Amino acid sequence: MGYQPEYIPLELCTHVIFKAFSFPTFVARQMLFNDKDKIDFSRLLYSVRSRSNTVRVVASIFGTARDFTATSATIVRRKAFVLAVASLLLEIDADAIELNWKCPGSSNAGCGSGLDRSTMITLLQDLRQAINSASNHIAGRPRELWFRGSLHPNALQEAYNIYDVCELVDHITLDPNTVADLGGVHAPLQRKPIVFPSVFGRPQEVINDMTGLQMNTQTWIDEGCPPKKLLFGVAIKGVRKTYMKQPSWFPGGKSHFGIADDTTSMPYNEACRRIRESGWRHEWDQYGAMPFTKRSTRDNREEEISYEDLNSLRYKMDMVQQKRLGGIYFDSVHSDDIYGWCGQPYALTAYLSSRVRSIPSDIGFAIEWN
Repeated sequence: MGYQPEYIPLELCTHVIFKAFSFPTFVARQMLFNDKDKIDFSRLLYSVRSRSNTVRVVASIFGTARDFTATSATIVRRKAFVLAVASLLLEIDADAIELNWKCPGSSNAGCGSGLDRSTMITLLQDLRQAINSASNHIAGRPRELWFRGSLHPNALQEAYNIYDVCELVDHITLDPNTVADLGGVHAPLQRKPIVFPSVFGRPQEVINDMTGLQMNTQTWIDEGCPPKKLLFGVAIKGVRKTYMKQPSWFPGGKSHFGIADDTTSMPYNEACRRIRESGWRHEWDQYGAMPFTKRSTRDNREEEISYEDLNSLRYKMDMVQQKRLGGIYFDSVHSDDIYGWCGQPYALTAYLSSRVRSIPSDIGFAIEWN
């Protein structure tokens, strides 16, 4: 049956994000949402509201770059989408709608159109009006518009008019899974410098671009987004990579800044058990402020898993507090060690909740459920 809505620890959070409604289909100049998604959302909503009078429920709408580009760039599709979203909001009685626009723009971080930067604003303007109108249906029930934002440096430069986006929406959820993969740990506060050793008489070269979660989050603020509107994303998972030990083109050993032979993600509750197996060498990335572990495989490769733990989450929450962000969102609650295989059940969730509660915040702690 999977992770049921009844299992969500509502005492630890302020919002639950439903992940996610599929992008609506366009039929005869109308857009229609999937009925099964509505049923699943209704189950979640009933479970939350039967147990809490304060936790709010957010309906996230996932779409590819092509979905949102085609919709935002044409009047007929844009109007149909806005009408469908407004109707959905009232029909399912959600507290907020979130747009999860996957990889906007046309840079190497995007898979949409170079026009997304402007058509995105037009779409958000129309949705803002629709959400405000929906809020007037029931006194004392303000509805909100949320937006899932990228932390890839190219997307930040080319895909968003950040000031206008933040002006039009109530909250931005910053997706930690969008950070550029340049090797090393998967969710670093700062990238580890890349060292090119001396080869064929060329001097050693060190490249330190300082990118990572900390700098890219700051870009949203520097471009005019109020920190209180930003929810920093935390994905508690492990990422496994394998590398060749001695690439033929790279004298002196493994190219740690190169492309991994294979990359796979796993929930934290799986990663925490795997790294307890024999043969691992446990290390700490002082730049990324994350743990990782390595071991040699039988086929002359090196296996590496980076993951979150209480120490790495402490550094991330320190950043949230220092930047005075609105809060965090958690992707996803069932990825935590919910059964206590590696220690206390929900240990990471509980820690994040306690840290958020100790920081004055307008939002607090939103967790995703799917």
